[in-house]
Amino acid sequence: MKSFVERRQLLLEDINRRALQDAPAFVEEEDARYAGEVARLARHLAAGLRGRRIVMLCGPTSSGKTTTALLLRDSLRELAVEAHTVSLDDFYRGREQAPLLENGNYDYEALEALNLDQLQICMQEIIEKGRTELPLFDFIAGRPAVETRPLCIGPESVVIFEGIHALNPVFEEHLSGDSLYKVFINTVTPVYNGSDKWLKRRDIRLVRRMLRDYKFRSSSLENTLRMWPQVVRGENLYMFPYVDTADAVIDTTHAYEPCVLGTALLPLLREVPAEVPNRDVIDHLIEALTGFAALPAEFVPQDSLLREFLGGGLYS
Repeated sequence: MKSFVERRQLLLEDINRRALQDAPAFVEEEDARYAGEVARLARHLAAGLRGRRIVMLCGPTSSGKTTTALLLRDSLRELAVEAHTVSLDDFYRGREQAPLLENGNYDYEALEALNLDQLQICMQEIIEKGRTELPLFDFIAGRPAVETRPLCIGPESVVIFEGIHALNPVFEEHLSGDSLYKVFINTVTPVYNGSDKWLKRRDIRLVRRMLRDYKFRSSSLENTLRMWPQVVRGENLYMFPYVDTADAVIDTTHAYEPCVLGTALLPLLREVPAEVPNRDVIDHLIEALTGFAALPAEFVPQDSLLREFLGGGLYS
């Protein structure tokens, strides 16, 4: 695995010091660090490109897959490499078409919730013919849309498929090894307070998910928290077992994000009723986020990955 991650340790004290001393510079440095990792990956792909290539970009929920895929696409285009993005979500079979869990609920995190036959055909056509018809999923209706999206690419092009199942070995069965490149992204770096882990990697993603669901999916914090165990279960079953097979890893943690996301989320967390299940998670997040200096969302540039959760961005 080739790591484009800059090894670092994030400390609560350092984050607050940088936020209070020069917040604009802090934000700029962190966004540049992340963008630099993606740019290095793009240069690596461009340097070794021979023929058409599919990049499978995988990451857990709220890791920033959409923004990373689009930024990688744009970085490749700046290097004169034709690049396109495809969401694996568009290959969903539809509402009530997923496998059943033991409790009778549908497992929409399962690989079988996707139309794998259609996905394999599209990937093979991209490599062998340079053209295919991509499905579109109607999330309001809960079923595949009638219309499709044509994709035509040149002889040396990159198509980035992003989704939680992108590392699954099933996609390697019908494609040659040199046509497939696998990338894993995650909030790699937790935040420490001294020797104590103050904000875990999964905590960071839960904060992102709560804010995104509330702002853009009309979902309460309680509802996101209620779904969270099933989301984590899906990641543990269907994604994390394959992380070591990735060709590259990218860290999407932004050191300043607890300051900004906490400022937006803390008022909502404090309104959650005391009697909700898993109240200890709410209390933990309140305590952890209260420890960070407050920064308003106005500090976050429009092309930042964090705009995926705050809104108002180029990629959100």
